Amino acid sequence: MKANEDQSGPNRKTLMWYLYLISMVLLAFTGFGQMPIYKRYYISDIPGLAWSADFYTTHLIHYIFSALFLGIAAYVVFDHLLLKKKRFALTLSGFIRSAIIAGLVATGLLLVIYNFSGVAFPMWAAATLLVAHMTLAVALIVTGLIVIIRKMPWTVPN
Repeated sequence: MKANEDQSGPNRKTLMWYLYLISMVLLAFTGFGQMPIYKRYYISDIPGLAWSADFYTTHLIHYIFSALFLGIAAYVVFDHLLLKKKRFALTLSGFIRSAIIAGLVATGLLLVIYNFSGVAFPMWAAATLLVAHMTLAVALIVTGLIVIIRKMPWTVPN
């Protein structure tokens, strides 16, 4: 088997990789846009970014790309478990990123439930969820920067 024949690292840029990248960038941008920082710091005055000052627009875009991200995550998890688990193992950095993403998905789903009408969480629980979601998002950004700089793959061949 040739070295590049079946590759699962950062050198193989597939459609899933590009969709993951686009969804993560837009999720981070619209997630931070839920706070009124883009209007306050004149980011929304940049041509083409006026929509970033509107809470409902950023909220809708965040939900759309969350759904895309959940689909990508489900595909990657099942692809790894069903097809690639015997050939590839998660690295430590892959495990850490997977755990952070799982935490983001869990807190994000709980925040979606919190936003339903008729659902009441105690104020401490809502605040804890929001802080946890924001902390995990920042942790994923920092982890992502570290693994890009150090060129650390998600998986390695068994």
